[in-house]
Amino acid sequence: MAARRSAGGAVDGELLGGRLSAALPAPGWWLVAGTGVLAAASVLAGQRSRARSHGRALAGFVALGTLVHEAGHAFAAIATGGGVRTISVDSAESGVTWTWFPSWLSNLLTTFAGYAAPPLAGLGAAALLDQGRAPAVLTITLAVSAFVLLVARGWFTFLVVLAVGGTAFCALHWGGPLPQQAIAYSLAWLLLLTEAGGVLALVRLWRRGGAHGDAHALAALTRAPAPIWIAAWAAVIGWSCWTAVPLLWP
Repeated sequence: MAARRSAGGAVDGELLGGRLSAALPAPGWWLVAGTGVLAAASVLAGQRSRARSHGRALAGFVALGTLVHEAGHAFAAIATGGGVRTISVDSAESGVTWTWFPSWLSNLLTTFAGYAAPPLAGLGAAALLDQGRAPAVLTITLAVSAFVLLVARGWFTFLVVLAVGGTAFCALHWGGPLPQQAIAYSLAWLLLLTEAGGVLALVRLWRRGGAHGDAHALAALTRAPAPIWIAAWAAVIGWSCWTAVPLLWP
């Protein structure tokens, strides 16, 4: 029995290692461009979905960015000595993560991580795709989805997590190189671009004098005005896109 378990563990380890290291040939430019256009259209639809119901289906793709935004808070809290209680994605463009942190610095980094996490994750995905490692992107996506599922609350949160993780799982187990690349590149583009809409929403809220979420919280923590933090997130998004696009283009 012990030997059988050991062999099974070795096989599982080899399978995981194979997926993380597997390299696929570079995709055609049409796939890279097409997935980029889809991601950009999703972000634009997200900005208009409140007023125009026909854009809501496409705007639903930006829920991936919301999920990674909330996961960014959670991972930052854990990395700085704190923890996470629950993650809730209330809609395609809003969510909340209940975390605890042991220090002021942990609080600061956890709060900042939300808007920074999707573009930085997109840059990481682009770096892997530059090496042809679409299966690694999907495997990491599946692992993050499994983690979020442990602390997810609310039916919409479960729906988003299962959709993202299930898509990655199906592509890994039953999809060939083309579906795997299409999904991996779509993930990378969406992660790079989705928080551009979020930052624009923060700018609109700030101009109207309303509460502006994480930027307001950081301003209260540091006494640095909210526009500084909004500009910092915009810089992270811009730098990530500037660095990632040459990596994504075949």
